[in-house]
Amino acid sequence: MTGGSGAVGFQAFKELLKRKDRYFTRVLSLDTRYERKLFMPYKDQVEVIWGDIRNYEDVIRAVDDVDSILHVAGIIPPTADRYPDLARAVNVDGTRNLIRAMLQQEKQPEILFTSSISVYGDRLKDPYIQVGDPLKPSDGDIYARTKIEAEKIIRSSGVRWSIFRLCGILVDKLHIQPLMFHMPLDTALEWCHVEDVGYALVQGIGEKSIFGRIFNLGGGECCRTDARDFLSQMLPLWGLNPEVIPDIAFATRNFHSGYYQDGDLLNHILNFQKKTLQDYYHSVRLRISPFQRLLVRCVPRFLIRYWFMKMSEPVKAIKENNETLIRRFYGSREAYELLLSNDLRLAKG
Repeated sequence: MTGGSGAVGFQAFKELLKRKDRYFTRVLSLDTRYERKLFMPYKDQVEVIWGDIRNYEDVIRAVDDVDSILHVAGIIPPTADRYPDLARAVNVDGTRNLIRAMLQQEKQPEILFTSSISVYGDRLKDPYIQVGDPLKPSDGDIYARTKIEAEKIIRSSGVRWSIFRLCGILVDKLHIQPLMFHMPLDTALEWCHVEDVGYALVQGIGEKSIFGRIFNLGGGECCRTDARDFLSQMLPLWGLNPEVIPDIAFATRNFHSGYYQDGDLLNHILNFQKKTLQDYYHSVRLRISPFQRLLVRCVPRFLIRYWFMKMSEPVKAIKENNETLIRRFYGSREAYELLLSNDLRLAKG
């Protein structure tokens, strides 16, 4: 397994441990203090190869004599956007190392690779997605491009493979971060709980019917919403009023996401869709104490607005007069100014 220390990877790792009577697990993991601490409690249950997917010698040690590979490792946004060379080295060259090592085995293992909904690009006007749709990464989306390259490497390799294109993942602690402002408020969102994804990955091991095929992995209709409604549900759980964030803080184009029109195909095989979006809202509500929400409500409204506006990279592009990013987020400066005038008109009204 690669990527075992990430949110999705670690959930799949825990799912594997539940089936330790059936699987012996080997993990390729970076030798850092965090990873050492993370895997220490399981040292008697798994084998950890301390190494780097970018180093072929480490990869060949990890792949030697295994039956199946869960390839979950990857540099994701926003790190992928900030460090594109690192993203390519891990996401593309790392995948190439894995395939090369697989081909060296006397008995070639199979590989299940986690790709992303981002490969489909901006689907704001056409939100219903299915496998076979054109792959058109959004402008500047390094991560999506690396996923497409990795898919090509795997599909042309001659090994037994399957690819799951993951939708947005609901993790235990979903943080407010600048990336959320890249998302137009009308974006169609399909989520899947990280527990369900981890279960699906492990269910996919050795499942002959999925190999040689690409699947869209989503949570289904009960995990669908749009960006505006998602924020209107989530922010109050933290004690925040959604109205404090003006629409101009959000991009109006060039994001990804949508609804998986064919997501039921994989669920019929692996039966992993267990949790709903309402389940997630409920879990967040339980995790955040009333005292925490009260503290947040005591913060002056103008300070919260200032904090969000400072976090917004689309707004930062306007302030810095970065024409490349202005086009990427809004289409043009004129489009932004029209949005601003509408926002001011609504505020006065």
